[in-house]
Amino acid sequence: MNILIVEDHEESRYLLESLLKGNGHGVHWAANGADALAMLATIPIDLIVSDILMPVMDGFEFCRKVKQDEKLRAIPFIFYTATYTGPQDEALALKMGADRFIVKPCEPDVFMQAMEAALGAAAGRKDQTVPAPVPADNETVFKLYNERLVRKLEQKMQEAEREIVARQAAESALLESRERLITAQRIAKMGDFTWEIDSGVVTWSDAMFDLLAYERSERFDYARINREIHHPEDLPQVTAWLHACMASGEIHHGPKEYRLVRKDGKVLFVQALIAVRYKNGKPAEIFGTIQDITERRKLEEQLRHSQKMESVGRLAGGVAHDYNNMLGVILGYTELALAKAAPGDALHAYLQEIFDAARRSADITRQLLAFARRQTIVPVVLDLNAGVESLLKMLRRLIGENLHLAWLPGPGLWPVRMDPSQLNQILANLCVNARDAIGDIGQIRIETANVTLDEAYGGAHPGIAPGDYDLLMVSDDGHGMTKEIIDHLFEPFFTTKEVGKGTGLGLATVYGIVQQNEGAIHVYSEPGKGSTFKIYLPRHAGQAVAISAPEAEEIPKGRGETLLVVEDEEAILTLTQKILEIMEYRVLIAGSPEAAIDLAGRHDGPIDLLVSDVVLPEMNGRELAEKVRSLHPEVKCLFMSGYTADIIAHRGVLDQGVHFLQKPFATRDLARKVRQVLDHE
Repeated sequence: MNILIVEDHEESRYLLESLLKGNGHGVHWAANGADALAMLATIPIDLIVSDILMPVMDGFEFCRKVKQDEKLRAIPFIFYTATYTGPQDEALALKMGADRFIVKPCEPDVFMQAMEAALGAAAGRKDQTVPAPVPADNETVFKLYNERLVRKLEQKMQEAEREIVARQAAESALLESRERLITAQRIAKMGDFTWEIDSGVVTWSDAMFDLLAYERSERFDYARINREIHHPEDLPQVTAWLHACMASGEIHHGPKEYRLVRKDGKVLFVQALIAVRYKNGKPAEIFGTIQDITERRKLEEQLRHSQKMESVGRLAGGVAHDYNNMLGVILGYTELALAKAAPGDALHAYLQEIFDAARRSADITRQLLAFARRQTIVPVVLDLNAGVESLLKMLRRLIGENLHLAWLPGPGLWPVRMDPSQLNQILANLCVNARDAIGDIGQIRIETANVTLDEAYGGAHPGIAPGDYDLLMVSDDGHGMTKEIIDHLFEPFFTTKEVGKGTGLGLATVYGIVQQNEGAIHVYSEPGKGSTFKIYLPRHAGQAVAISAPEAEEIPKGRGETLLVVEDEEAILTLTQKILEIMEYRVLIAGSPEAAIDLAGRHDGPIDLLVSDVVLPEMNGRELAEKVRSLHPEVKCLFMSGYTADIIAHRGVLDQGVHFLQKPFATRDLARKVRQVLDHE
């Protein structure tokens, strides 16, 4: 059987043709009604299967012409459509003479059954003459045809309008999405690129142009990227990485960190991620993203530096306790021996050298504790100008006559809260550092001022919060420093001086003191242009106390008071007992808290003062004081330690009403502190 398929849609025609041929039928096809009529004039056809919506001549017009032709009207005619699918469409098709109306898509079995039914009906009419359409019926058909055609055109126009609106919305959404992507890339300091490997052409996103400060009109190839943008020192490793990525056969690679050079010469640290696209098994194109991580690298470096400083600080604090105990024994017994040796005797000179060396060692330990922020302090509200002025005489003596010390106090300076002895340490270390940087003749300037720092300053100088600060600035006209030196300036034991000329702890001490007082220190220096140290100390609300230079005084004696000394280090315990007995005190000693409590319980008379180490076995000094005070309510307390371990202090700041003596101490220091606590009301 020969079947004519009239269908302009290639895929639909192919599927139907495959179905019919598979069932043993011969198949011919035309793309529209006009071509089909021409084919019917030359080829005998047993069945027509036609679509409705087609170019040149649609299915309705084609069916009308077939049914009006006396030679053709007997051929069974089936409409197979996906466009005209309503009941009115089916009614019109049947009025025009169609035998069946089938809606696409249709199951093959259903279609074949409908086709067989149409052929069977046609076979029953084989010997009958098929009449031509009645004119009145033709008018009705034409009216229905025109109505369906107009309605279908209206539907198509509405669909087209909806498609246009949807396309415009999609284009607008795409444009908005692109703008969001560009904005997000700018916020993230990120850009993307495409590199066509064969041609070498490199295409950038708008954000990439912004990132590297190039005009959008500029064009790039890979050779120019290597010549102008990849950092010369990083180019070999970047090239090797890209070649390895292309040779691997894998798609995604990274992250990879390296440096790029902007058009303005600024160097950026970037992180790259790439995807290799392959064609015929060979790398054809690389798509990649570049993110500026310069600020992140700076923060990571600051974190590493902070962690390193913190580690050294913990080490210093851990060593200080035992180290100070040993120095205390050396200092104490040497001082006792000096008191018995004649000043002109050679032995006295030897002992003095031992004593001086031990004091210098004790100073190093104090500097380490200051750096570690474990130096025990007693902060007060002070006038920074008055504090500096009280130290000027000492500072001028320290730097020598060849250097001029200029003092420029700022007016109306705000009060600050810190230990006056720490101000002494800051200025002494900075002035000695400036003196060594100048070398011969020059000037050191000390200045103060009120400053208010905003968030922008804090963003550019991590580690300092916005707010009001007292600025203490020490400048010199010495030889200055390179950036490499500044990067390590506050590290303990870092020094540029000759061996034996310095310990490398002076500026580390300053750094620790500033940190302990919740301030910040910044350094500005260039080779040959001197150096400026700016220290920011937080403004404090309160009345400043008067600061005066220390004066020499007599070593005070005891008045027969009873002291209970508790120390687990036997050498320190014995030494402290000897010193206090020489000072005319009655001394009870205990090597542990348990022994001290037992002794206090058995002692009948009053105990005027408990002198206790802070760090003890079984319990700490504060807990021991509470137990002794329960037995002797009248007892006063003096704590001593190489470091406080936050038992009697917070961040090194002594709790209110606590008396403390830093180890190692000399006889004079112990005598004064004991007398001070006993006389304190």
